Amino acid sequence: MNSAFFDTIVLDMPAWKWLSLVGLFVGLYFMRVVVRWLFLKIKKAEAYFPGQTFMHFFLEEEIEKSLSWIVVSAAALVIVGALELSAGVHLYASYFFKLLLAINVIRTCYMAAEAFGMSIQEWAKTTETALDDQLAPLVSKTLKVLVIIIGVLVALQNFGVNVTALLAGLGIGGIALAFAAQDTVANVFGTITILLDGPFKLGDHIKIGETEGIVAEVGFRSTSIRTLYNSIVTIPNSVVAKERSDNMSQRNGWVRFRHTLGFTYDATPEQLNQFAEKLKKQLMEDSSVDRHRIVINFNSYGDSSLNVLVNFHFSVQEDEVEAVKINTYLDMIYNVSLDCKLAFAFPTRTLLIPAPLTLTQLEPKNESLQS
Repeated sequence: MNSAFFDTIVLDMPAWKWLSLVGLFVGLYFMRVVVRWLFLKIKKAEAYFPGQTFMHFFLEEEIEKSLSWIVVSAAALVIVGALELSAGVHLYASYFFKLLLAINVIRTCYMAAEAFGMSIQEWAKTTETALDDQLAPLVSKTLKVLVIIIGVLVALQNFGVNVTALLAGLGIGGIALAFAAQDTVANVFGTITILLDGPFKLGDHIKIGETEGIVAEVGFRSTSIRTLYNSIVTIPNSVVAKERSDNMSQRNGWVRFRHTLGFTYDATPEQLNQFAEKLKKQLMEDSSVDRHRIVINFNSYGDSSLNVLVNFHFSVQEDEVEAVKINTYLDMIYNVSLDCKLAFAFPTRTLLIPAPLTLTQLEPKNESLQS
């Protein structure tokens, strides 16, 4: 093949430069394979970083992919500049490799931020306070957002975009954005309120409004609660900060059982006393029940029932509370139906229909006045 072929102009560029460009892409492919293999060998240094440290988590990420692309992209930019390609080809090739370089730099920094967040969370588990356990996930998310924002701005600057003018333009539209983001701002302040006041922590059993469950996560915008039927309910933090929250994990180990039983009006005082004594004796024999706080007494006269209050406190594990309540309800039914001969009342009404009036009763009575 003579030199005339290589000097042939194809699309404003000699043929040898096109062949060099094709060879560049092929060479970069094999170069990336070799560089990735080298980084995989380096990742074995993870064994020299025992424990839940930053380097341990960082080397567990797939950093070899992004780092190999960074090396290849940087080498490609140098080679493209040395080939002295035509203006158009040089521009597009430079933009392509700059974009590839920017994406993988941001990706590597993102994995570093994630590794740092995981190391912070592991450190928070070793402390006695619960506040840092909730702050650690927020720190991790904040770092990831900052990495993306700063990375995009730096990439735009490298592509020739006037970032200062862009930020100034965003500042002009900031007023409109502030009105549109009122709910978001309210949720952020709600998050700060939750973290400072500390009404609950991760893992607590709480009830907010109609939602009851275990606190799974406290984020910037919302709080996630795993309900008793194992679903995740997300509540905005502005709502959480305003609503009354019932933290059932702070019951100091004691859970109150309180229920009012309604019996029919044909129940005798002896039957009511027998029921109260039998149920109280049964509760006294239960080691999980506080013997000094058992109240089983006749409470009030209802519209259709004689009401007996059953109130006591018991101490069990959080996941056994519902089982104890169910067993207590069954015990009360057993005492009522078999031993005490009592019947549960239900709402009833008695209609009194008077007898119809006769014609004699309907006739007006005429009284004469005598002078």
